[in-house]
Amino acid sequence: MRAFVAAAAWFSAAVVLVVGPVIALFWIGFLHQISILFYRGLVLIAIGSLFCFVVLLLASRKWPTWKPRDAVSACAFAFGAAVCLLIVLPVTIDRSVSVFILTRMAALPDRAFTPDEMRATFTEVYLGRYQQIERRLEEQEISGNVARDAAGFRITPQGLAFVRLARFLSRVFQTDPRFVTVDGFPPSDNVPVRGHAQVLPPLGRKDP
Repeated sequence: MRAFVAAAAWFSAAVVLVVGPVIALFWIGFLHQISILFYRGLVLIAIGSLFCFVVLLLASRKWPTWKPRDAVSACAFAFGAAVCLLIVLPVTIDRSVSVFILTRMAALPDRAFTPDEMRATFTEVYLGRYQQIERRLEEQEISGNVARDAAGFRITPQGLAFVRLARFLSRVFQTDPRFVTVDGFPPSDNVPVRGHAQVLPPLGRKDP
């Protein structure tokens, strides 16, 4: 029992030593030039993990019970925990449509909203004023999933590979398949392009 408590304390300390500096670095805006929050978070977690390793390595020298390998395993555990925390909290808050809807409703907590009213607010504010479609396309360009040309953005081989992975994971975890399959799209997806309608081909099929 004593060994279990000691191990729990060791790994808990590692999580604190990683997550604490990450939160502090986010708070002061360190590496704010990395525009994609998830990527910036990964870099900060790597910095926090390095700090954690140094501290635990020094601790292992002071307390011989702990070995350098224990510092490595604890830092790896803390790194994984920090990544989970990054995805569940800040990344979700930064990108979630649900958070946007709840925030808008919180601005007028005594008022009821109809789906049509919320849809209009979403279109006007989230898509229009906040330009979230443009932001997502720019982020995917940075990630290499789309490429820009004179006509707009086109999906890259890396982007197609990601969609295939997303479809596989959707089947495994039983997520809403409409977001990862063309079956959920209208038969003719007419999108205005420079005053004309362009029919988008199914994903992965090249224009003739």
